[in-house]
Amino acid sequence: MTQEKRTRLAPHARRMQLLDAASTIIQQYGLSRFTMDALATEAGVSKPLVYKYFGTRLELFQELLEREFHRFRDDLQKRLEAARSIEDIVRIFVTKNFDEVDRGSAIQILRGQPDIRKTIRNKEKHEERRFAQFLVAELAGSYTLTRAQARQLAVMGSGVSIAAAESVHRSGCHREDLIDDTVRFIVGGIESLGSSVKKRRTAAVEKC
Repeated sequence: MTQEKRTRLAPHARRMQLLDAASTIIQQYGLSRFTMDALATEAGVSKPLVYKYFGTRLELFQELLEREFHRFRDDLQKRLEAARSIEDIVRIFVTKNFDEVDRGSAIQILRGQPDIRKTIRNKEKHEERRFAQFLVAELAGSYTLTRAQARQLAVMGSGVSIAAAESVHRSGCHREDLIDDTVRFIVGGIESLGSSVKKRRTAAVEKC
């Protein structure tokens, strides 16, 4: 970005602008080519101003990752709250796995660095457990499954969607088409197991 006369921003707005500029550089060039000089140029500010907000690259990267993690989590929560069916919920989690495997996104580039990722590690574990519990409860309630059965389905479905997401990078498949196919595959498996469990229970009742 060509450096022009700097617009005065409130401290929080300036901080967010610098993080936005850092995200742009990381996605375009990766971490190896990131410098505070490049950030100043991209944001259209002076280098001393960059250091006024971020003392080191690591501090900046950690704050950027934390911001992107919270945005990702809040967006996922909103989509789950708006879901109206198991298929909607499965699609949300499949898309989440595709997003997490997207190695070109700033959040994934940053998460690939242990010294940067440590700032959100405990939060990640907590949120993963919370969303997993939500999915298990929805599956168990919708298909009259035990929590153990629902948990196993959630694990298998996650494995399928991660494998499908990774194949996008290898094969060049169209992302949205593969998400559709993955959702249909997982939902079909859930419905098949749910039907099988229902038949077994009906047969057991009839024997009694």
